[in-house]
Amino acid sequence: MKKWDGVQGAGYKGGAATRFGWRRDRRGASGVVVTLLILLVAAGALSMFMGIYVPIWGKDTEAQQMKKIQTQMLGLKQNIDLQILAGKSSTFTTRLTIGDDGGPLFHLTRAPGAVQLRPDGGLYLVSNTSDRNDSQGIARGFLEYSSFNQYYVDQTYHYENGALIVVQGGRTVMKAGPHFDVRREQDGNVTAEITLISLNGVSAIREGTGDIIVESTLNIYDVTTYSGGAWTQGKAVSIYITTKYPAVWAELFNATLKRSEVGLVEGTDFQVTYSAGAVNATLLSLNRLDLGIAIVDIQMGT
Repeated sequence: MKKWDGVQGAGYKGGAATRFGWRRDRRGASGVVVTLLILLVAAGALSMFMGIYVPIWGKDTEAQQMKKIQTQMLGLKQNIDLQILAGKSSTFTTRLTIGDDGGPLFHLTRAPGAVQLRPDGGLYLVSNTSDRNDSQGIARGFLEYSSFNQYYVDQTYHYENGALIVVQGGRTVMKAGPHFDVRREQDGNVTAEITLISLNGVSAIREGTGDIIVESTLNIYDVTTYSGGAWTQGKAVSIYITTKYPAVWAELFNATLKRSEVGLVEGTDFQVTYSAGAVNATLLSLNRLDLGIAIVDIQMGT
């Protein structure tokens, strides 16, 4: 008979001890690793999508939106010009797309914007140089579109007094000019044709995406001719404008008045000055002025 010399373990059989080896479940561990790898690949793909493809699509969406609003703002100017040219009360409708909603893909490339109407903004005045209270005509008002781009350079389209001004990346240009024409006639007299445009309505702003409707109605258009009498000897007339973009207006006046076919001499026949917020073009000896005054009612709706 064998002598018992210890405590029997749970694995004791027939007087012999059985040693247990605890085995790890490798199938469970490999499942976790596969899941982590899938998540890492998905995260990498999403990161690449958000970091590369979305900016590309977003930039393209915003660039297309800028092209569209430029065409539409030029259309608004053209519509108002046509109404004035017709010279009778009429209403034109212009559609402005203030922003792109970014399509069905979670609106990731959404490109919003804003349009504001300011009937009290700006001052466009034609008057006696020595006394602005002795005015021939006055107008006010502007309509402006501003983008809120994330990927493409922001742009502003500013319509005032018949001119469309574009601001992009710190550069300002007059995309389409107002009706402003000056020339020396064959008899030596200097004549000018100027149209002032007032935008009437209720101050308003629309922000976001989608389309809005801008209705422009020509309320009044009148042309007055100043000539004879004191004008025969030549009168000094000032075109004074308060604006956010005085430099671009000064550039327009200089470019127009310095053309060789106009026949004017800077300092003798005209001078142009500007400062922060205002520009002044002076015609020093004007013999005839055809001044048009247009009042256009603007309504913005959806």
